[in-house]
Amino acid sequence: MSKSNLSRASALVVPALSLIVAATAITFTAGMLALASPAQAREIQWCAKIHGRGTSCMYHTEEQCRASISGRGGTCVRRRT
Repeated sequence: MSKSNLSRASALVVPALSLIVAATAITFTAGMLALASPAQAREIQWCAKIHGRGTSCMYHTEEQCRASISGRGGTCVRRRT
């Protein structure tokens, strides 16, 4: 294969791979959104506020939240409903 043919082939392959990666990411995200239910969202009752890093509401119990912030200078607050 000549150098020019190789350049043309790679010019076609790279955009195709980018499209495949993008389509896979979109499909995965759509699947995860479909699995999430309002009931699951209500179960998450605790948020960790880490100083300088923002808030993360992903804890089901206060104990989980406190374990997460341990040693990082944060606080746990009950999620507002």
